[in-house]
Amino acid sequence: MKLLRWLMAAAAILLFVQGGNACIEELDLQKMISKTDIAVHGTITDVRTVKYTPENDDRLIFTILTIEGTSLYDDSPLIVDAAFLGGTFEGESMMVTSMPAPSEYRLGNDVVVFSGEVQGWGPDVDRCVYAAMGGIFRTIDSRKGKVVLGKGKGFAVEDNQLVSSLVNNIANVSKEVK
Repeated sequence: MKLLRWLMAAAAILLFVQGGNACIEELDLQKMISKTDIAVHGTITDVRTVKYTPENDDRLIFTILTIEGTSLYDDSPLIVDAAFLGGTFEGESMMVTSMPAPSEYRLGNDVVVFSGEVQGWGPDVDRCVYAAMGGIFRTIDSRKGKVVLGKGKGFAVEDNQLVSSLVNNIANVSKEVK
């Protein structure tokens, strides 16, 4: 019995030590812009999943979103396919704690998405929703215009703000980064 308690205590200590090594990064707007090459405001027009099994590794399931809209960097029309790890493919599910909530990526949602290029995610994926749940933001209509819903401190969009204000903030931060 004492051996079992000792083993449980050792396992708990190991878990806490490993938990301290988690790689979660706060991404304010400046950091997000420096790590991505696309920011799009638009409508999710397609949601699909793909399965990829790297050689000598476990299977991976990716959810790919197609967003049709406008670049927040230069106001040009833009269609982006961006993926995140997790989802359900042909009845097989892969749940990842950092994946966005399903309500954030429903077909027809109006969103802001920050995206960057990725490699090694298989033949169907070359762009990601950067930082998974931290790179997609819902928008809503208001009397003053479209509002991006912020997610709090440590996210690229901390507070609710008009899309037009976000565009201005991105332009200002972009000047500082360069």
